[in-house]
Amino acid sequence: MPVGNVGTDVATTRPWRVAVLLSGAGRTLENLLRVIARGELPIEIVTVVSSVNGVRGLDVAAEAGIPASVVTRKGHPDVASYSQALYDAIAPYAPDLVVMAGFLRQMLVFPGWEGRILNIHPALLPQAASYAAGKGMFGERVHAAVIAHGDTISGATVHLVTDSYDEGPPLMTVEVPVLPDDTPTTLGTRVFMEECVLYPEVIRQYLAAHPELKRD
Repeated sequence: MPVGNVGTDVATTRPWRVAVLLSGAGRTLENLLRVIARGELPIEIVTVVSSVNGVRGLDVAAEAGIPASVVTRKGHPDVASYSQALYDAIAPYAPDLVVMAGFLRQMLVFPGWEGRILNIHPALLPQAASYAAGKGMFGERVHAAVIAHGDTISGATVHLVTDSYDEGPPLMTVEVPVLPDDTPTTLGTRVFMEECVLYPEVIRQYLAAHPELKRD
């Protein structure tokens, strides 16, 4: 290959750089790492940021050799200053995309980051937005709300992040039946199994459809 083409070839074939934000056990991070290891997702997780100290997700990152940091909400007077701290944490790694993986804090979309932040919610949006996607609704609380609402179908939604919490445009959903004897735990287990397929597939399709998001 001519020397003049080497730089271009490297730039176009390098994996997409992804920053993962989390707040808990890191199950979604683990799943993404498994999919990457199988060669099924052309991304590299370059950094992990947690909103909580001491969570298992940080251990998952450490075991995978991924640089990780903690940016807690405490000490930041408003969501704008907290968002700035998050951007500052990921900036050294120059990610092309931010993937929220059980991240329980609001992050504003600063200029230049429009369309670069994805989130997954363990319910069907926008249908469940009024009762299973609001403040304080995460984990088993979402599934408890779905059951209490009397829904027969739940699922998961991957959506773009906007400045309105859990209200960004949906990219793809997957449906999961709510069984008559379901508990929040049993429903949550089945929903997460589908999330493990849905999220990597949406990331793959989204990046393929938006090559302009890859930085130089």
